[in-house]
Amino acid sequence: MSVVRRFAAGFVLVVGCVSPWCRFQPAQAEEPAVAGQDKPSAGQELLDEAINAKFEIDDLEDFGRVIDLCKRAIDQGLDEGSRKFADDLYTGTLLDRATMLSGAILETDDPDRNWKRIRSLALRDLQEVLARDPGVGLAHLLVARLEALPDGNQKRAGEAARRALELLGDDPLPRAQANLVLAAIDTDPEKQGELLDAAVELSPRNTDVLKARGVHRLVHDDFAGARADLQQALEQDPDEPSILGTYGLACMMDGKPDEALDAFDKAIDIDPRAPGLLLQRARVHAVRGDRDKALADIGAVIELAPREAEARLLRARILQQADRTAEAIADVETVLEQNPEQPAALELRGLIAAEQRDYPEAIRNFRKLVAKAPDDAVVLSQLGMLYLANKQPREAIRRFTKAIEIDADEFAARRGRSDAAISIGDHAAALADLEKALALEPDDTGILNNLAWLLATSPDDGVRNATRAIELAEKACEKTEWKAAHIISTLAAGHAEKGDFEMAKTFSRRAVEADAAAGGEVEEQLRAELASYEVGKPWRERQEMAEEGDAGGPAAVTKPRAPATAARDNKPRRPFDD
Repeated sequence: MSVVRRFAAGFVLVVGCVSPWCRFQPAQAEEPAVAGQDKPSAGQELLDEAINAKFEIDDLEDFGRVIDLCKRAIDQGLDEGSRKFADDLYTGTLLDRATMLSGAILETDDPDRNWKRIRSLALRDLQEVLARDPGVGLAHLLVARLEALPDGNQKRAGEAARRALELLGDDPLPRAQANLVLAAIDTDPEKQGELLDAAVELSPRNTDVLKARGVHRLVHDDFAGARADLQQALEQDPDEPSILGTYGLACMMDGKPDEALDAFDKAIDIDPRAPGLLLQRARVHAVRGDRDKALADIGAVIELAPREAEARLLRARILQQADRTAEAIADVETVLEQNPEQPAALELRGLIAAEQRDYPEAIRNFRKLVAKAPDDAVVLSQLGMLYLANKQPREAIRRFTKAIEIDADEFAARRGRSDAAISIGDHAAALADLEKALALEPDDTGILNNLAWLLATSPDDGVRNATRAIELAEKACEKTEWKAAHIISTLAAGHAEKGDFEMAKTFSRRAVEADAAAGGEVEEQLRAELASYEVGKPWRERQEMAEEGDAGGPAAVTKPRAPATAARDNKPRRPFDD
């Protein structure tokens, strides 16, 4: 059996000509020969046989037989009327075959792995149809839909879709499908939305049209709009797993995990061996904190698709959060054995290493990521954070600077570079980055605190500003409900810089009390600050971290100094903390 013959089953054929120009009567039963009556020509006999064969089409090979008979009939010779009929039958049968081949790709959620070959066969027939009659709108539409698929000719798809719209008349569904093609190949989200709106207006009950606009809205964060479209699609086809699955994803993205879970449950009841649905349900279980159910679904996915990297990496993240680090690493390594350059696996391995404070190993993984995506400001920022955690502030600054050159508004790079600058005593540089970071995120308590601390405690006269330090620290205290000891101590430092040591002592004592309530993490530092205020001295602080070696070399050392507020809890800030 040919590779495409298996697609004949399940398709309803309108035997006789699909093409609008083919209208014919079936061949009549043979009459006894009458003396003197002309016997049909050999060409006419072949044409009659082709007509009868058209009525008996059962699979793709039967289309080929009709086409061959038409060719032979024309070659044998026909009168003018029969020749025109044979041409129309030939062209119409080509279109019918292309329609069946196209349906095997376009009308299924699970096309054959050889679909690209099937597409080439369909396009070959369609090109011949259009060479014979360029005014067949359906043929242009099929060309457009096939070329819009992956690795197709996008330019040809657009041209064919626009030509189809000129030829299709008032038939709403084909016109809607042409608009879907134009939306799929356009790169302007606003224009895509307009084309999808037009498609829905033309065919408001078609599930494919509604799903297409729902997916577009989902991708562009219009979760409520996506859910509305997908709900309408489900009203038309409530048992279609692909629509249920997409609706579940929209609910999950819209912060409605219960509705998402219900949708995935229904879809999996219908199609229990669909890895994609099981994986999405696992995500919902993970979000809901139901770790065992999430792991069970992931296990089912891996059993169905052992090389499914996304499932293994999701399981690794869940296991990491459960402190089952060895198992998490095993899943990550399995993925990397299959693909040593898999970005998500490299990232997760780096983050697990950072979690274990193995910063050189984390750096090695993130350097590989940067090599693969040198213009990714986020990855560069993460690498900078790792260098900073490894006490290599100057290396960190180089990475942060590169990230900022790529994206001046990359908040993590601004904050990270300010931390690194503080750690080597470059307060002017830190001040510039903190001001920019504050403009980007005016309510970030870490930035509010660090900037206020710098303005209150820097030994550089040109940096200090007591009034602004107090203003920023008060805002940070309010946002942390006056529970963060290190932020309250920053407010105390601001008042000390202003010369109001009574207020400085009041807030400094409050910071000591808050720290004690939290377990006394920085008691020594806070009491040192209070002692300074009690003798009427403002607090001054400059770090001067030395740096040696590289990612694999010895850790940098720090000269004795008062602990910095930016690292008050003495816990290195990991790339995934922000």
